[in-house]
Amino acid sequence: MAEDRTVSRPADRAIDHLAFVSGYLYRLLRYEARDLGIRWTALMVLKDLALLGPSTQRTLAEIEQVREPTMTVLLQQMQKRGWVTRRRSPDSARVKLAAITPKGEGELATAGRFLRERLRAELVALSAAEWTAIDAGLGPLVGHLTSKIGEARSSLTT
Repeated sequence: MAEDRTVSRPADRAIDHLAFVSGYLYRLLRYEARDLGIRWTALMVLKDLALLGPSTQRTLAEIEQVREPTMTVLLQQMQKRGWVTRRRSPDSARVKLAAITPKGEGELATAGRFLRERLRAELVALSAAEWTAIDAGLGPLVGHLTSKIGEARSSLTT
């Protein structure tokens, strides 16, 4: 039992830290995205499509926690901007798949550069040693989450 506590204390602290950092950065970046002239949800849908590949409107609505009619309107707006295409699924004529376009990928890349620069400015006080420690500490987490995205992608295509 003592061994479990030893493992859980660092895990609990790490989870608390991740919750604080992710919440802080989420609010910061969501606010900053307004300057790009793009709705946060649209940016997140572009990111979802880039990570997962073509996805149904229902899947995107579930991921982004919006109602399907809201996602319909958002996808129509994004299609008008040339950021996504929508086509019938080869598996079912009743299902439409949304996919990111090269223009959407460009928009996502531009937003990503802007938001990363904003993060860099927010965290400018960190030393090189602190950045090295953060990078080393986040490596295993990034690897784990990347594999989960791969699993999600596979589940969407099967």
